[in-house]
Amino acid sequence: MREEFERILRFWFDRGVAGFRIDVANALVKDRELRDNPPATENDDPWSRRRGFTPLYNANRPEVHEIYREWRALADGYDPPRVLVGEAWVWDFARWAAFWGTEADELNMAFNFQLLDAPFEADALREVVERTQAALPPGAWPALTGSNHDVRRFTTRWCHGNEALARCALLMLFTLRGTPFLYYGDELALADGHVPPDRVLDCAEPSRDPGRTPMPWTAEGGWTDPWLPLTDTSRNVEEERADTASTLHFTRDLIALRRGRPELQAGDYEELPAPSGAWAWRRGENVTIALNLGRVAVDIAGIEGTIELATERDREDEKVTGHLHLAPAEGAVVVT
Repeated sequence: MREEFERILRFWFDRGVAGFRIDVANALVKDRELRDNPPATENDDPWSRRRGFTPLYNANRPEVHEIYREWRALADGYDPPRVLVGEAWVWDFARWAAFWGTEADELNMAFNFQLLDAPFEADALREVVERTQAALPPGAWPALTGSNHDVRRFTTRWCHGNEALARCALLMLFTLRGTPFLYYGDELALADGHVPPDRVLDCAEPSRDPGRTPMPWTAEGGWTDPWLPLTDTSRNVEEERADTASTLHFTRDLIALRRGRPELQAGDYEELPAPSGAWAWRRGENVTIALNLGRVAVDIAGIEGTIELATERDREDEKVTGHLHLAPAEGAVVVT
């Protein structure tokens, strides 16, 4: 089996693919005796408690790390080296960080699902980032996302349909230390779709189908017979492309900002003081990011420079002298 998987990797690497996202990366190896998992307890992570068992025998087996060392050696043998990204549903930070290996010899990145699973609140998110940075081995780099096919879209799950908060989520993902991954529709602030009971395809409980509805390309949808119903096209690609004030344009500008600022690509993360409900951090020496995820306006002291990108676009190029004022559900990138 291992030889066959290595053959598959070589087949695609030889054809130039940049790398692989490895599904359920922590569960490639099962217990040799096929023992049953023990029941979950109150000390287990939220995912295990929801499923009712501790994944002791069906996942997180120590042998999986041997596989990733072999795959990493294979990927590193190409020019340029290929990338391995793991979907590892592991909530223990030390166990999760072990997927990078002892000498950066396993996965290149693993999704930081602790961040994805946290409430969209400043204190909770800040704590996850602090614990992530402390757990990662030197040079390790997390993969960041707020949505995927399992947990649905962050505009609904985190932001309750609030487009301003969705822009804050995008700003966070693109400016934290790590590589951001967008799930289709995130760039539009797309919310979960409505799937009536007679159209449900996914058998999970609750069904994951609302986060898998089609991308609305136009106001009419852009589909002839999609696999799931598309009932709300109020946020669609065609109209957001034409509107320079749209979230799609905001996302594109975020991508351009990240590409143009080395600090956002490789700078260290440094948390800054912020009032309740707000979160501020610095990347490198010259880029400061601030979010207000609370319900009241805040003033964040100690910030100087010029707003280069903001969720409220009319604030860009505004000078900041000593403190940054942010309304609820507002964020900004300040450069010096």
